[in-house]
Amino acid sequence: MGGILIACLTAIYSLLFLFFIIGLIRTHRYKGPKATPSVTVVVPMRNEEEFAQRTLEALAAQDYAGEWEVICVDDRSTDRTKEILENFAKDHPRFRVLSLSQDLPQIASPKKRALESAFKIANNEILLTMDADCLPRKSWITSMAGRFVDGICIVQGPKQNNGSRTMPHLFQKLETLGYTAMEGAGFSWGHPIVASAACLAYKKDLFFQVGGFGDLINLSSGDDDMLIHKMMKIPGTKVCYNLDKDAVIETAPVDTWKQLFNQRARWSSNGTSYESKAYIFLLTLIYTYYIWMFISPWCVLLLDCPWQWCVFSILPKVIVDFVFLSIAAAKLHTKRQMFFFIPTELIQIPMIVFCVPAGITGAFRWK
Repeated sequence: MGGILIACLTAIYSLLFLFFIIGLIRTHRYKGPKATPSVTVVVPMRNEEEFAQRTLEALAAQDYAGEWEVICVDDRSTDRTKEILENFAKDHPRFRVLSLSQDLPQIASPKKRALESAFKIANNEILLTMDADCLPRKSWITSMAGRFVDGICIVQGPKQNNGSRTMPHLFQKLETLGYTAMEGAGFSWGHPIVASAACLAYKKDLFFQVGGFGDLINLSSGDDDMLIHKMMKIPGTKVCYNLDKDAVIETAPVDTWKQLFNQRARWSSNGTSYESKAYIFLLTLIYTYYIWMFISPWCVLLLDCPWQWCVFSILPKVIVDFVFLSIAAAKLHTKRQMFFFIPTELIQIPMIVFCVPAGITGAFRWK
C-alpha cells in the first residue's frame, strides 16, 4: 500500500512538471507591433534606503515613447527612504511620492495596502508593478507595455536574481529561474498558476472590476498569483508571458539562510487560503511528496524500508527538474546557473519541508 501511495505522489509531481515543460516550450518571443498605452509604474517601499536611489535612477532612464508616470509609495519607513523619494521627485516631474501615515494599523499585508493606495490615484490605463530592490532595463516599460495588443489584459515578465557566488545567492538564482519558468508555463497555457508582482502589469479597469485586493488584504501574500486568479474569472481575460530580454528585471537576493527561510516561509503562508479547493489539494499532495523525499533516506536506514521507495521517488524529481530548468535556462540565456543544480536540489527539499509549516503558522515577519 505504501509503495502505491509513493508511486502516485511521484506520478502527480512528474505529470505536473510535464505540464510545465510543455507550457515552457510553448512560450515564444513576441515579434509583432507593440502598443503604447499610458502606464503607471507603482513601487511600494518600506525601509529601502539601500536600494531606493538606484531603483529611481533606473526608472528615470526608461525610454518609453508613450505616456507614463511613477508612483513611489513610502509605506511608513523609519529610515531615509521618504527623504530619498521626495528629493528625487523634485527634479523628476514624472515621479510622485505617496506617503502612508505612520498611524495606519498593522495588517497582514501592508504591501497590498500600499499598492492599492497608489492604484487609486494612478492616472493611466496600465498598472505596472515592481519591487523596490528591482533593477529594470532601459526598455522595460516599452517591452511590458508593448504586449498589450489583441485584447491582452495581463502581462507577466521574467525576473533574475543578481548577487554574488555565495551559496545562498547561487541557490536563489536557480530557484528563481524555476519559479520564473513555472510562471511562463502557466501563462503560455492561458491558465496562470503562479505570478510575481516584481514584474507584472495589468489593466487598471480590470483590477477594480474584481474589487481590488478585497479580502486578500488580510493575507500575508497574494498580491500576485491570488490576484491574477481573481482576474481570470472575468470572461475574456487574456494573458501573455513576456520573454523579451528587455522585460527581464533583476532582483536582489537576500544574503543569509535565515533571511531566505523567512522569505520563503512568508511566500508559503497562503498555501491553504487559495479559493480553489482543488488547487489546495494539489499543493497538499506536492508537499506530502516533499515530506516523503525528506524522510525516505532515514526510513531506509532506520526502519528497513525498501530502498526502491526512496530511489524511485527522488530520481524522477531530479530528472524532470533538470529537463525543466535546462529548457528555462536556454529560454532565458542563463545556462551557467545549471552548474548549481545538484546542490539546489538537495537544499530545496528540506527548505520546502520546513518553510511551509513556518509560513502557515505565521512564524515569519515582514521587515
